[in-house]
Amino acid sequence: MKNQHDEGRRDGEFVLSTPTEVENELPFQLIGAGCDFYQYPIERPFGFPVYQWIQTIRGRGILENPDGRHVVGEDQGMLLYPDEEHHYRSEEEPWYVHWITFSGHHIPSMLQYLDMNASGVYRVSDAAIIASRIRKALTTLRSDYPLRGIDGSAIIYQLLLDFLKYVQRDGEDSRDSHVRRLKPALDLIESDMHRPLSLDDLAASVGVTPQYFCDLFRSITSHRPTEYINQRRIDRAKELLLGEPATRVHDIARRVGFESDSYFSTVFRKYEGVSPRRYRETNAGNAAS
Repeated sequence: MKNQHDEGRRDGEFVLSTPTEVENELPFQLIGAGCDFYQYPIERPFGFPVYQWIQTIRGRGILENPDGRHVVGEDQGMLLYPDEEHHYRSEEEPWYVHWITFSGHHIPSMLQYLDMNASGVYRVSDAAIIASRIRKALTTLRSDYPLRGIDGSAIIYQLLLDFLKYVQRDGEDSRDSHVRRLKPALDLIESDMHRPLSLDDLAASVGVTPQYFCDLFRSITSHRPTEYINQRRIDRAKELLLGEPATRVHDIARRVGFESDSYFSTVFRKYEGVSPRRYRETNAGNAAS
């Protein structure tokens, strides 16, 4: 197949680097980056030696690998694992992409944690965030700063965290989208924790059924709504116990939504290991300093 250099087409900017001996010891390594890159057809029967993320900016591409044929449209990118056969080309010309290549001994475990266990096409809920990360990588690779390898390692780590927040898996919304959807309920908890908050109240603030709200809430926070509310109430109580030493424990319990002093003490002990009064006595000096 012809490529852009055969055609004389050199749209876009890119930098490739060879990691130094020191950089090879880093858990994450930035290898290369390209922005606004006119993507020409690629055939790699033996794959590429490092990980690649190639994100569509304009047009549409086709990825072919042993798993099949996959379209790579806008707000999508393809993650390619090292040394795996793949071929890609444009489906809709011109196909422009941002791309970044990376390596490191912590990459496999991080991708497993992110549930990005295989090469493939992934949709992202905020493609601009990841695009900006790739632009920063390109700028870093161009730098003559002697420690740019460490900066590049930080960029790859942040890129992986971006995947955690913005990649949509199995047709579901991204973690970031879920959090944004939960925000009215989280705001309600912060503003109204002084009063009883029912599951119906929280679900209604988001516009979903109570059962769906419970599932959504737990998938994001790893807590049941009541557990999360109690934790936030105890956090607020700790602030008041130290910040208002003259306020009675009884009054603080009411201000954070506990109608029973004994229940307040029980929940406080569960999270802090001591009673509210003991917590105040032990930490009074820290608050004063």
